[in-house]
Amino acid sequence: MAQKLFALCLIVVCVTVIAVIWITRGSLCELHVKQGGTEVVASLACNAAG
Repeated sequence: MAQKLFALCLIVVCVTVIAVIWITRGSLCELHVKQGGTEVVASLACNAAG
């Protein structure tokens, strides 16, 4: 029971993060996050619109 609840919570958090990124940045093709001396870059192969 606890594992199912944990998995559900994890899915909800992931979907929420993806939705917020999509709404605020307008695209999920590229994401840069800088915090202190650390930089995380996530890129997807996307076709340019237009």
